[in-house]
Amino acid sequence: LLGSNANRLGATFFNDSTSILYLKFGTTASSTSYTVQLGQNAYYELPGPRIYTGAIDGIWAAANGAVRITELT
Repeated sequence: LLGSNANRLGATFFNDSTSILYLKFGTTASSTSYTVQLGQNAYYELPGPRIYTGAIDGIWAAANGAVRITELT
């Protein structure tokens, strides 16, 4: 979903899907290896004060929708 970015100041994610979105700080997200899960219409912001700047991966329980991402740099 997002590549590594040393200049990242923040990021937001909105699950615009009826399925669970599994987000992972790192690569290869799965339903058993994830950082946070977002249900339908859920919103998530990267926690501070130190923002994670590595890659962020995601996968859905079923493919039907999109994730709306805003990365702040």
